[in-house]
Amino acid sequence: MIIPFSIFYYAYLIFVVIFGVYSLFNFYHLIRFGFLSSVNILVMILYAVLSALFIIFTLDQLAVFDWRQPLIDLSIFTQPISGKFF
Repeated sequence: MIIPFSIFYYAYLIFVVIFGVYSLFNFYHLIRFGFLSSVNILVMILYAVLSALFIIFTLDQLAVFDWRQPLIDLSIFTQPISGKFF
């Protein structure tokens, strides 16, 4: 049984989706119940831009990694021992 590195990639994507839903929830509450001032709008825009840049940068860096590499390879325990070590 081989466990690939891609489990970390999928965990990261789940985190990004949860972060996006949480951010939309926060934006809704800031607009609906907060004061609509220029400072509030500036903070929301700054938060959205910095979050988008961070997510785009990390997805760009993760795209060049080979996610098919095995993280854990348990198949070495099922192979017969040949008696040769080298």
